[in-house]
Amino acid sequence: MELTKYERYSLEKIEKWEKEKHKGLQKKILDFTSKSVDYVMEKIGAEKFKKFENAIGAAVNKLLYASTYTVDPERLIKRAHDHGIMIKDIAELKTCNLWLLDKCNRKQINFHEWAATIQGAVAGIGGAITAPADLTAIFIQDFHMIQEICVCYGFDPNDLMEKEIILKIIEIALGSSEIKIRGLNEIERLKKIKNMEDKTETTKEKVSIVGSKALGESIEKIAVALLVRLLPRALPVISIVVSAHSDREIMENSGETAFMVCRKRFIERKKEM
Repeated sequence: MELTKYERYSLEKIEKWEKEKHKGLQKKILDFTSKSVDYVMEKIGAEKFKKFENAIGAAVNKLLYASTYTVDPERLIKRAHDHGIMIKDIAELKTCNLWLLDKCNRKQINFHEWAATIQGAVAGIGGAITAPADLTAIFIQDFHMIQEICVCYGFDPNDLMEKEIILKIIEIALGSSEIKIRGLNEIERLKKIKNMEDKTETTKEKVSIVGSKALGESIEKIAVALLVRLLPRALPVISIVVSAHSDREIMENSGETAFMVCRKRFIERKKEM
């Protein structure tokens, strides 16, 4: 199907974003540290790192395997109507006007950013003591926000392959510029697998993708990226500002990454129709 002018313009912006390096102090720390996991363990100790990594691992496993997506279809339909997207079923989102979908999603991402800022400020009162619990909670909120964005562009986040793509989006959003490049390449690979016509081969790939080794690497990357944000929270007074900024940045980067990745997939799907 032929793309609209807005869709062609959006694709150009997405491709430009894909080549950009990450911004922000915490991103620079990850960019300039040769091995981030060694940097983090040097700062907080191997034992504390392992505890936090295990907490993130438990959350990841629960989100990947135990939970269904948390998007309320009725609420999503109502929000779509508020933005001029007149649908009766969320399945219709696959063929909706991209400009209207973008407008709706931008507003929701902004809402999550402000909610995360408030949560971070409250958690910052406790300084380093409450920081690990706050970061774990933000990670779970982050996962759910990305699920919602995926649904809005017509993708089912309850599919195993889609959950793996969500995990890669989080890695990209939280990690270094190098991880962004590798993560985007990995998403391209996952997209090709998902489009394969051989169902048996696809199933085999799914098993290997969500296997323990690949999952363990993802958990480590996410834990390191989150812990880099924990390090400046030692002083309670300063921690309120740092925590609020850090939590907002997590949601902002994740929202932007999911926004770009899902829109690109939306446009590509339309081209194939």
